[in-house]
Amino acid sequence: MSAPPVPEPPPPKLGLTTRVVQALRSPRLLAALIGLLTVMTLMRGESGIGYVRDEGVYFEASRHYAAWVVRWQAEGSEANTPEIRDRYFGLNHEHPALMKLAAGLSARAFAKPPAPEIEAGLAAVKGERKRAWRRELASVEGGKFPWLREGAAMRLPAILLAGLGAALLFATGRRLGGGTLGGLLAAGWFMLLPRVAFHASLHAFDVPIAVMTLVVALAWLRALSDWRWAIAIGPLLGVAIAVKHNAMFLGPLLTLHLWVCLALRWRQEGERPRLVQIVPLPVLSMAVLGPLVALLLWPWMWDDTIARLGEYFAFHREHSYYNMEFWGRNYNRPPLPIAYPFVMTWATVPSVLLLLSGVGLLLAMRTLRSPRALRHLGRFGDNRGRARLQRVGARARRRRRGHDPQPGWRTPLPIFDGREEPLLYVGLATFPLLLIALPSIPIFGGTKHWLTAYPFLALLAAMAWGRLWWRARTLLRAWPKLLRRAPPVVLVAVLTPGAWATFHGHPFNLSQYAPLAGGARGAAAAGLNRGYWGHALVPLLADEVLPAERVYVHDVHRLAITQYRREGRWPSWQPSGIGRADAALLFPEKHMLSDEIMIWDKLGTVQPAMVLTLDDVPVAIVYQRPD
Repeated sequence: MSAPPVPEPPPPKLGLTTRVVQALRSPRLLAALIGLLTVMTLMRGESGIGYVRDEGVYFEASRHYAAWVVRWQAEGSEANTPEIRDRYFGLNHEHPALMKLAAGLSARAFAKPPAPEIEAGLAAVKGERKRAWRRELASVEGGKFPWLREGAAMRLPAILLAGLGAALLFATGRRLGGGTLGGLLAAGWFMLLPRVAFHASLHAFDVPIAVMTLVVALAWLRALSDWRWAIAIGPLLGVAIAVKHNAMFLGPLLTLHLWVCLALRWRQEGERPRLVQIVPLPVLSMAVLGPLVALLLWPWMWDDTIARLGEYFAFHREHSYYNMEFWGRNYNRPPLPIAYPFVMTWATVPSVLLLLSGVGLLLAMRTLRSPRALRHLGRFGDNRGRARLQRVGARARRRRRGHDPQPGWRTPLPIFDGREEPLLYVGLATFPLLLIALPSIPIFGGTKHWLTAYPFLALLAAMAWGRLWWRARTLLRAWPKLLRRAPPVVLVAVLTPGAWATFHGHPFNLSQYAPLAGGARGAAAAGLNRGYWGHALVPLLADEVLPAERVYVHDVHRLAITQYRREGRWPSWQPSGIGRADAALLFPEKHMLSDEIMIWDKLGTVQPAMVLTLDDVPVAIVYQRPD
């Protein structure tokens, strides 16, 4: 008779530290934590960044748009007539409405009530109808959960999207870069740049559209092999267009990407594309559902749609030009030098990051001739979640035998060769810079207009990181401790220049430059633009700092002043013309030299009363009339 089996001892209980470490190994949890950390950091620092010119308009438009939503909820279809809608959405109708709608609703949820003088000012408005209209827009009751300044509440949607971007970059970079460090590199490449951190803190569209471009690109890779994503890609593109018009380029670019991949297969493998692959479901979804969703999210376009679309395109075709200093010369009419976006990218992105991106770009281009050039990345290039990087001949034989899914209308590329993902990132990283370099493009406000390239430069850098350490495992096989300890140290060294510049330059990161450009000081000496938008103001917003009654506010937008007043942050200054002013603000730019001379003449002094600087470079100057 056999002895009864001895029961196995229960597994040892894991300590709290061990359980936390195991939980942190979850890629999704790590991505979520990085996104949350990004949001918390940006929310903590946004109060030091003054309201830029564009934000003043967007704040006012957001209040209008949210007021219509509240009225629509209360009155239903009675509020949804063209006459009523246009009254609310007519302001700033030259830009899509989604981010302003989100900001206005965020304020209705989380904003503190405006300063008491705002309600007192409403009582002084003459005319009952006019007073009721102003009160409706003013939202004097504040939000349901009054936790934030109104400006912070309106900046929150853009900051949340920045957090989403950091999380997606980590998750994708982790796969491309061979592990957690590759993910940290991709997320840090983007979010630790001074210009990105600055624009991510604003109620604006530039970082949100960069993130939405990343979202659409990642969805596109899924859509090539999954009919559900093929349908979803259209609405996602529509949401991106409703954020900013840059997304209108995505449909043609993604379609071109598909055709290039099909052409390469035809040329190298003899796989002639079928008609259903050339115009498949993902392309039709973008062409049909994309515009419909974009219009659905833009109430201004619900009436007289064709005429208003024509007005919209005409506005951007004839966009007003900005002044921009480049190598000591002021440009206010096109063409800008073709080198402008490339030089400014070099001057504002640490060179070590650009070097990694350049290596990644070269590696990606190798896949044009050899799809398996990046086979070291394991699951890289597998759009269905299983490693399928077999030799081309073996894959073709299995397809003939019917073992692999066949391409069709719903899934034009069910199996990736290995080149599809890297070539997509190359295209989306280079197109924005090439577009801005065209001589016919209007002069815009600096690097923010090609921020859509940066997430893909970050992913190319993660690819290079994975390749370099894959190679290092062979070269450093005899030094296992060095191989184990070196990657974290190198990652810190790679990300430190951008991180230091960002934290050191806050809140004036619009004037910050990369180390090899000499930082803010070197860029100013070289004649590169040091700032715009009249935002470098917050340290002056206290009566004891600048005790003056009448102040010439220079480039500070009147609607930005309105926002400061609503939050009780505007001092006792009365904005005044320079002739009657007791003090004057000046935000230095090359084309503002005549303004400074006028201030000297009218105030009778050339001696600044105080200067705000970044590394001794003036970003705001205060002059006071002598007693």
